[in-house]
Amino acid sequence: MPPAKGEERYRIEATVRNTGARSGAEVLQVYLSVPSGNGVPQPPKRLVGFQKVWLEPGESERVAIEIDPAASNHPLSIWDSARNEFIIPSGLFTVWIGDASDNLTKVGTFEK
Repeated sequence: MPPAKGEERYRIEATVRNTGARSGAEVLQVYLSVPSGNGVPQPPKRLVGFQKVWLEPGESERVAIEIDPAASNHPLSIWDSARNEFIIPSGLFTVWIGDASDNLTKVGTFEK
């Protein structure tokens, strides 16, 4: 589905490498820190995308995860109870990537 008018998709890319001696899988995860809107605090980070990659020993693969603001999971949105709808708050969004919620690296920011 194409993004809604005026909304762009965000593509996050990273290289995943198997440094072990056995075949295995890794799940690359993308999280967002979303600004609070209408005074409603948001969790520090929310999972917005992931992809599982199977790799042989020593193998690496470039992985791309797309964040679509118009997706049904509302990755950039917060619930506005006054409007009774999801809205994308204004402010700074921070993008994190890693293999677990407690093992993340900040990879960038964008403003809405």
